[in-house]
Amino acid sequence: MVKFMERFIGGNEHILFDGTSLISKSEKMDINRPGYNAHREYDPQINLLYAFAVESKQPVYYRIVAGNVRDISAFKLSVTETGLENVVVVADKGFGSESNFNMLEDAGLKYIIPLKRNSILFDTAKLETGNKADFDGFFMFNERPIWHYTLGNVIVFSDNDLKTREEKQYLKNIENNIDGYTMDGFLERQYKFGSIIIKTNTGKTPQETYYLYKERGEIEQSFDFLKNLLEQDKSYMQNEKSLEAWAFINHISIMLNYKFYNILRDKKLLSKWSVADLLAHLKYIFKVKFNNSWQLSEVTKKTSQFLSALDLHIT
Repeated sequence: MVKFMERFIGGNEHILFDGTSLISKSEKMDINRPGYNAHREYDPQINLLYAFAVESKQPVYYRIVAGNVRDISAFKLSVTETGLENVVVVADKGFGSESNFNMLEDAGLKYIIPLKRNSILFDTAKLETGNKADFDGFFMFNERPIWHYTLGNVIVFSDNDLKTREEKQYLKNIENNIDGYTMDGFLERQYKFGSIIIKTNTGKTPQETYYLYKERGEIEQSFDFLKNLLEQDKSYMQNEKSLEAWAFINHISIMLNYKFYNILRDKKLLSKWSVADLLAHLKYIFKVKFNNSWQLSEVTKKTSQFLSALDLHIT
């Protein structure tokens, strides 16, 4: 399985690591251990660690670790197993604690980790002036300007579009009398709306850092394929060999789903169709045998039009 995955790792691509937990209540395994997941569920679970290749835009590696194993210790062993190069760990805000940063540094791993807006490392002084001259500069992302300034190893990004949306939503919550939303709370947060705070040791430019951070959504998409499209958010395997085989088949399935996803993205059709739509069309296409000869089954006009738009050919 590792040899198979090595074929897709490539040479100098940036690999982003992240993990997710899967419930596994088998009483015949030792790898499923109680441990909190993102939903604060203290169930027997396994942790699934994933690596994503940015340039080829596909998941390339996975590893199963025990449910009570910290991601960081598993990251380093995974790098050793595959010989991955240019590895960057990108995690969510809940990962940004001092102990985690120390562990990443001790492990010699590069990271891009967002911080919560109440972090003591978040200096809002330049945001409060409202003067863009206080910033280091800007770059364009999805046709909107992202302003930024750097303080040590912390980069603060300011997105005016995001700020407007967040302010609007907060004020709507006040107007709708939603508990916890007050004008005092709005005024307290007014300089933090629209901001993204990232701590990093990669030495990359703010623009490179921001783009890599945004790529984290790709791994989240992989987990979404696994848990929702493939409906594999739980494992019912009863031994570790079966668990490994189950995870490997899921990995190949995710890679295939990503091929479909990238086709839709390249054709700029993601706003119109999803991978689930594509699978819904493909699963009704069969090969049938007549007089010892395999023939393609009937394909509806709608499916033919769909495949034609994607330049996919069923032969």
